[in-house]
Amino acid sequence: MSKAHSIIIAGGGVGGLSTAIALAHRNIDVTLLERGKALCEVGAGIQISPNATGILKSWNVWEKMDDQAVIPPKIQIRSGTSAALLSELNVQDITKRYGSPYMVIHRADIQRALYDRAREMKKITILDYHQVQTVDQSDDGVSIICRKTNPDGSNPQELVFKADALIAADGVWSKIRTNYMGNNSAAYSGKTAWRTTMPMQMVPEHISRHNVNLWIAPNAHLVHYPLIGGHMMNIVAIVQEDWEEEGWNAQGDPVWLNQRFARWPKEIRHLLVERDNWLKWALCGVDPSEAWTKGKVALLGDAAHAMLPFMAQGAVMAIEDAEILARALTEVSGPPENALAAYEKARKPRACKVVARAQKNGEIYHMSGAMAFARNMTMRMMPKSKLLGQFDWIYRWKPEDVSF
Repeated sequence: MSKAHSIIIAGGGVGGLSTAIALAHRNIDVTLLERGKALCEVGAGIQISPNATGILKSWNVWEKMDDQAVIPPKIQIRSGTSAALLSELNVQDITKRYGSPYMVIHRADIQRALYDRAREMKKITILDYHQVQTVDQSDDGVSIICRKTNPDGSNPQELVFKADALIAADGVWSKIRTNYMGNNSAAYSGKTAWRTTMPMQMVPEHISRHNVNLWIAPNAHLVHYPLIGGHMMNIVAIVQEDWEEEGWNAQGDPVWLNQRFARWPKEIRHLLVERDNWLKWALCGVDPSEAWTKGKVALLGDAAHAMLPFMAQGAVMAIEDAEILARALTEVSGPPENALAAYEKARKPRACKVVARAQKNGEIYHMSGAMAFARNMTMRMMPKSKLLGQFDWIYRWKPEDVSF
């Protein structure tokens, strides 16, 4: 773009806030419309790998999350059948190899860090309780009709916003993707994620408290790691099951979950029995090969490529998207649609590859019988550098590697 333009962002999650910050860093005016409240204490733990932590540092976000983020000593992979340690990675080796740290953090904490940074930037206006209703575009830009309400849903008003382009960061269930772009809805994967957090003092003594642990077994796997400066433990159990609930998340029945893991090692059985406040989520994905752009409108993050969490790259890909989109909007000449098309061309192949790798990981984690035995033997025998080196293409990525 040859001059500074104004951008509307729909969605105030990690992707939307990241995009606002990346654009404001480049002197672009941003109006962020969030249908609820942009800063909300929801979600559980997420992992942020080196390909995103470097970007967060460049945005001056890292310093705002340093107290709550945890850089664990090790990432350990264990058998959910025998409890045997199959492999482990030293996180210091990850930092040294890729030049930026790997960390785990509560989603609410990274959300707050991004929100606080965005609020510091004069180029960003954040409007809560503004839900996008319709989108139109012309040669002059985009026009959005929003429904504004009070926090309790009262006093609805219709407001019109205009800008040079619209970025839809409205998540896996993006209405802009389906209603305006005409793309397909997210598809259920056949797997659910059961999530909870636990005060660290409640964690059984024989459970590793400081490391990231991945337990793998037939048709299920489980991850646990420390959060909130090490004061809480995040637990995520992934199982293959039908989804029969209304909506896409629900309270989970702890009795069902404990029965499902009844034959797992005692460490996991003792851990799961401690909690009864489980939320379960249907794991759904978006086909990243569909169109991301339509003229002056572009999808970003989960709206474009929601993926299964088996590569821990969902939030990371949104952060990458934001930085490359902002670069395109300042480096690509011509009208905004040129820049958005360049962003899609630059990002889509990588996103498609990461989505496919996450899907493959899910299949590997849930192997049974002879295939599981071969997998375990391979992990035990593989040098740690080779195990980590499989993912160089993900973790070594840097924004400056991209050209338009």
